[in-house]
Amino acid sequence: MTHKYGSKEFYAEQFADFIADCQHDSPEYSDNLVAGFLLAIDDWRKYHVKQILELDRVEYNFHDQSRVQTETP
Repeated sequence: MTHKYGSKEFYAEQFADFIADCQHDSPEYSDNLVAGFLLAIDDWRKYHVKQILELDRVEYNFHDQSRVQTETP
């Protein structure tokens, strides 16, 4: 069954797929599940930090170019 994207039921369905990988005879799967989640958070954080830095650079260039264009000789 597919639930509406973003609903708690949708995420429960997604998480159920991951939880199904937890095995009592292979605890490394559960450990890797947690480590993988933390890795994903870190990767997304790095991506967003880079995006912010690029937006800062664009904003700086915009203000710098605006100043050049509005200056009178």
